[in-house]
Amino acid sequence: MPLVFHCNRNLTIVKMWASTLPIILASLTLTIQGASVGQECGKFNEKQFKNNKTIAEPNEHPWVGRILGTNREGKDHLTCAGILIDARHVLTAAHCVSNGDVNDISAVVFGDSDSASRNLVSTITIHPDYSAAKRQNDLAIIELTKDIEFTDLAQPICLPSTEKPKSETPDSDLIVAGPEGVSYRRGDPDYKRTDGRIKVAFKRIDSSECNKLQERFPVELICSQDDRGALLALSGSALAEASGNPRKFYLVGIVTAGFGSPEKQYTGYLNVRSYLDWILRQTSSLS
Repeated sequence: MPLVFHCNRNLTIVKMWASTLPIILASLTLTIQGASVGQECGKFNEKQFKNNKTIAEPNEHPWVGRILGTNREGKDHLTCAGILIDARHVLTAAHCVSNGDVNDISAVVFGDSDSASRNLVSTITIHPDYSAAKRQNDLAIIELTKDIEFTDLAQPICLPSTEKPKSETPDSDLIVAGPEGVSYRRGDPDYKRTDGRIKVAFKRIDSSECNKLQERFPVELICSQDDRGALLALSGSALAEASGNPRKFYLVGIVTAGFGSPEKQYTGYLNVRSYLDWILRQTSSLS
């Protein structure tokens, strides 16, 4: 059972003082959250959330973007998902952009049409401790060349609080959203990849159990399971939590890896909350 990335192509794998860190992070968090309020982060629609459909509606999850590369014929092709966290920054898995070359990305697109909200890339920042071999710290930040104009099809998701939740979020309050990724159904001659963005119910399994099944699976990842052949989200897709009053979507995980067994398939999500300090420092300094 090899550990795989849910990605459409292989890319080349490319101090703060303890006493002041909480104050700095609190300030950064307030700044980001303040900006997010004006940007109406985490747009949530109860009817869409509970409609049990697997294909997202055009205005559903407007923070899900598609990272496009260019093939040998010079045409766009989908490589990974990217998640909009403010007007200028997109989070994705580091293995999607691991050589750090902005020329590998033709655009980050929001909306279901390739011509809708095409955004060019200015810089790519890969987590300094990213290890492709160990599948650790698989996180990168894409900075766009200019601020996105927010529409019904392009809006940021909220970042979670830096505080660790007192209890585990129920699976029913979580959703996986993004383009369809690598599926074990591709051996079926009648299989056709879904063109639209998908949404998949989250079914939690303890990460230690996933590690027992696949020793290369990092225990620090969030893990979910589903029946073999079920829809899988592409690398960089979001694990989003619906919470608060009024309810909003918060980005709690990013799809980074997966593996299969004869009966089940398993997906690993980088825990965004564990990287908030780095995300906030990077997006503040890049802005």
